[in-house]
Order: sequence, then structure tokens, then C-alpha cells
Amino acid sequence: MNIDTPLTILAGMSAKTFYQEYWQKKPLLIRGGAKDIDLPIAADELAGLSMEDEVESRIVIEQGETPWQLLQGPFNEDTFATLPEREWTLLVQAVDHWVPEVQTLKERFHFLPSWRVDDVMVSYATEGGSVGPHYDQYDVFLVQMAGKRRWQVLAPEQYQDSNIEGIKLHILDNFDVDPEQDYELEAGDILYLPPNFAHNGRALDSECMTFSVGFRAPSVQAALQGITDKLCEDINEKNRFAAPEPLERDHHAQIQNSDIEHLRQKLLTLIDSPTELANWLGETMSESKYPEYSAQLNDEELAETFAQAQNGDTFIRPGDARLCYYLNDAESTCTLYCNGNALKLDADLVDFVQAICDQEEFDFSGLDLTKHPQLPDTLRFLLQHQAIVALPYEDE
Repeated sequence: MNIDTPLTILAGMSAKTFYQEYWQKKPLLIRGGAKDIDLPIAADELAGLSMEDEVESRIVIEQGETPWQLLQGPFNEDTFATLPEREWTLLVQAVDHWVPEVQTLKERFHFLPSWRVDDVMVSYATEGGSVGPHYDQYDVFLVQMAGKRRWQVLAPEQYQDSNIEGIKLHILDNFDVDPEQDYELEAGDILYLPPNFAHNGRALDSECMTFSVGFRAPSVQAALQGITDKLCEDINEKNRFAAPEPLERDHHAQIQNSDIEHLRQKLLTLIDSPTELANWLGETMSESKYPEYSAQLNDEELAETFAQAQNGDTFIRPGDARLCYYLNDAESTCTLYCNGNALKLDADLVDFVQAICDQEEFDFSGLDLTKHPQLPDTLRFLLQHQAIVALPYEDE
């Protein structure tokens, strides 16, 4: 991608300008960035999705049985029949996993690393509906797809992180009711918010639908713990603390700076491995959001599916598939990560890996599996971990 090319999703702004001036720096209102995108899912369809057992959903009622009442799905028709006329919001997580058209919207943001995208949450709100002023610890694009919503925004230094007590939601109790950043979004508009910018959204009509494209942002502490766990899978018992004794020590009980420096260098040497860091990042960022619904194929299922691929059946990349890769130029290898699993390949297979990451529909009948010795195993890896799945036959 040419980072100087104007992007429709940024209303004609280039990726370069967005990186330099806004990404993780300050909010950006994008007028009409999504005006050419049809509404991927209607409100009644979203409500139907929230009734499914495997779908994560919530309803927030501002003036319910308690202030900011939180209901957890799955819901049923009686739930919606008893809701008040206004000031409630339905939120459904990871709608891109279930609705291909929402997956298409998510891929409009491929000017940013696709492996950073977490999911697309969709909210439907009646007039006045809100989930309260809060902040997210990750980047988010708030895409207004139907109706109107007002967003009020505060920079991290403009609020205190103190929340309303006695409720299940983390709602700020000191949000300025008249902030400088105040935006009214109509269908097709997008509001980008960097991490930790507090925001309060309120629906201005009864058909308000907002699609939130959120990005994964593991904490540095989580990264340190995860990388340490990986490095400690195989412990070298001979690699121990062995600081050389200084010529002078003030007291036998004293820990000296030279001892600390020795330990620091030992730890830095242990963690100074780009390959290990890449493996942790690739496996972690490709982990499925709902691993309980992404079981691997067994040997029999894999053999059957592999035969389907060879026979030319149509395959698709499902919305819950998470793919990324790491190209190690020093070793001439390409490691493919899929739903938390890794496969090390020769670097000359990177074009095939990129094609899998780029496309949504596949026909492998023309794929010459003899072209590269690792190609059959690569295809099996993708099939086994369901990065690509056979398109179900439709009854005539």
C-alpha cells in the first residue's frame, strides 16, 4: 500500500498523514468516511443475534431498576418487550465473526495492521441511549452507520479516573458536561479516538447504530509475563547468576551496583531475541477471541476438508480467523500465525501467505501443491485451524 494514497475511509486523507498527526495522538472526526458502505446488519437482526447462546451481548438501561442497569445476554423476545421506550442501548460484541458484511467493513481499516484489530462491536440505541462516560485502553474507530449520536470527548489529562460506585460498569463520575471536543455524527461519519481519551456518546434519535472497530493492546506487563513464560519453557540450569566478585566490598551483607548490573545484563541477554519476541507477539495477537468456538479439525475431518480443497470446492476466510506472519530475513523464514498457532515456513512462501490474508474466498483447484514441498502442510495448517473453511452447500 502506498501510504500517500488518499483513502476513502479517511475521507481522502492519506495513511501517512493519519499516522503522523493522529494515530495514538489525538481524536479525528472523519466526515463521510463510511458514506459508501451499506448498513451491514439491521437493528432487528442485531437483536436476533443477541439471542444466540454463543454471542456476547449486553443491554445498558440508564434509568432501570438501578442507575445504569446492566443486563447480560443471551436475551429473548420478552427481554426486548419489557424495555423502556428510550435511554437504553444494546451492545453485541464481535459481530464481524458472524456477519460477513461486517467483516468487509473491518477490512477497510487495513491501512493499519490487521493483526491489531480485535473485533467490531455494534450498538443499537434508542433516543437518549448511552453507556455512560468512560475510556478505553485501546484505539477505536466509532463508525456511525445509522441515526445520529453526539460524542463528547476529554483528553487523558482533562479527567480523573474515578468511577461511580455501586454499579457494574466503570463509568466516570467527573466527566465535564461541556467539554471542548463535542461532535455530532450522522450516518457515514467516523470518530477516531486514541487510547485513554474519555468519551460519552448519546443517541439523538431512536435508530442509532454505531460500529466500534477496536484494536488489541496488551499491556507491557502482560507481554513481559508472556515472553518470560515462553523463555522459561526450556530452562538452562547452567545459566545462573554468577557475578564476579569486586576487589572491594564495604560489607559482606551488601548488594553492590556491580551485582545488579550483572543480573541486568543476564536478563537483557535472555530477552534479546527478536524471534522469541515475534513468536509471542504473533501467537498472542492471533489468538481467537472466543477459542471455545474455534476447535481444530481432527485427522479425519482434516483429510476430508483437504480433499475438498483439491477438488475445487469454494472456501472462505471466516470472520473469526486471525492471521499474521513474521518474515525473518536473517534466517530466510516466514512464520505464519493462525488463531494462536505457529508454522515456520521458507520465506519464498510469503506470497501465498499474503494472498490468504488478503482474500476472502478461495478456489484451490488450480493450486499446484508440488510447486513447493511445504505447500501441502501449509494448506493443511490453515484448514486444521479453520483460517479457511468450506463454504456450506445451499439447498436448491
